[in-house]
Amino acid sequence: MLSKKFFSVVILLAIFSCDSPKPSHSTVLEEEIPECKIMIVLGDDRSGSSESIQKLNKDDYKAIVDVINENGSGYFTSTIIGNPAPNSKEIFRLKVSALKPHKNILTSEHPTLSEQAKQKKYNDKIKAKNEKIKKKNASKLNSFLSKTVQSSIVGYKPYKGKDITNIDLAFEHINKLLKEPNVEDYDKVMVVLFTDGVNEPKRSGRIEKIKTKLALPDNAELFLIGWKDTSIFDGAELNEFEGKEGFFSYIEDFDCL
Repeated sequence: MLSKKFFSVVILLAIFSCDSPKPSHSTVLEEEIPECKIMIVLGDDRSGSSESIQKLNKDDYKAIVDVINENGSGYFTSTIIGNPAPNSKEIFRLKVSALKPHKNILTSEHPTLSEQAKQKKYNDKIKAKNEKIKKKNASKLNSFLSKTVQSSIVGYKPYKGKDITNIDLAFEHINKLLKEPNVEDYDKVMVVLFTDGVNEPKRSGRIEKIKTKLALPDNAELFLIGWKDTSIFDGAELNEFEGKEGFFSYIEDFDCL
């Protein structure tokens, strides 16, 4: 009688053992880290003549930088469209560092407990590194917003009181940036222009034709917010928005494919 019960238990254990899922590589790895590399080049018109477009604030800048944060890593850059002082003419930059990707270090399809423990230790190490990177990115962003954006951009004052709109100067800076090494390595380059596109480069207030053309690389997309006459772009593919609400609604659901 005892032997029959013993063999019944053995058979049941064998059945459940076969049905029980075996540990696999997917059960020991952490969630996937977004690895899209993005560069955002922002042209921000702070001149008085661009009153038809709502001016960007610190929260707006954070929302734009978060496009990079939420999709991977890269660079956020901004240049003032208007008449910036000599020390504010160059492009402002913020680097968003990439998180470390999780890797499968298992060599067996059905890893032992000790192998799983080794993988977990590795995952925990990567997770700790990523937490440090996240904190550093957040600290750099907060500093950028409170110092550079607040003082040099939101607090912009035209140089020597001359409120002009020099779009050619802004385009020259953007073109130089787009010629820098490794720009072609980015998965996506977003050139975002918050301006009506009205070029008034002299104190007389006379509107002049924009002479400098944007030299966009193949991996770049152009976003125009409030731009009036788009003929300067010679039929290039454009993403147009009437105002900033439309653009920010778009980037809320942005996904780097």
